[in-house]
Amino acid sequence: MSEACSIHIGDDGSASLSGMLTFESVPGLFRKTEKLFQVITPVTSIDLAKVSTADSAGLALLLEWQAIQRKAERRLEIRNAPSGLLSLAQLCEADDVINMTGRGSQP
Repeated sequence: MSEACSIHIGDDGSASLSGMLTFESVPGLFRKTEKLFQVITPVTSIDLAKVSTADSAGLALLLEWQAIQRKAERRLEIRNAPSGLLSLAQLCEADDVINMTGRGSQP
């Protein structure tokens, strides 16, 4: 059984994820956050420093969140991504659209 991925949302529009961002955890996380980008203080950044692992489902969720933000003419910054997630984004040629930096990267 995979570790669930949890989200903490600050009043300043920042959010952080912790746990495993995988096929097992993404559906539940998506259901929890469907309205996340439609609140008065929308999420503008997501910190992945506490994400232990992520797979293609995690990448798909992050891309979906980016698409929602673009549609609303807002920007979403994703920071501290695990190296495997960055590699996957590059492999899928999604690294130009996802606005994501890795752990130890400068914004």
